Amino acid sequence: MELKVNKESKTGLNTEFINLESGRKVSLQHAIEQIEKSNPNYKNYETVTKANGTTYVRSKADGSLKNNIE
Repeated sequence: MELKVNKESKTGLNTEFINLESGRKVSLQHAIEQIEKSNPNYKNYETVTKANGTTYVRSKADGSLKNNIE
């Protein structure tokens, strides 16, 4: 599955994504939950929690820029 950013907050936090394969909108919270449940559809993504407590989703590092969340 490949995600693309659909909405951002004023601070630049990605808050909604689009699954490019299905066209389905995915909220940040839903993506976080699925990644933390080890849903295989989200195997290319990981969650990161900043010191201020904000959790976000990013692509797993693999040395390729073409599969990063845009």
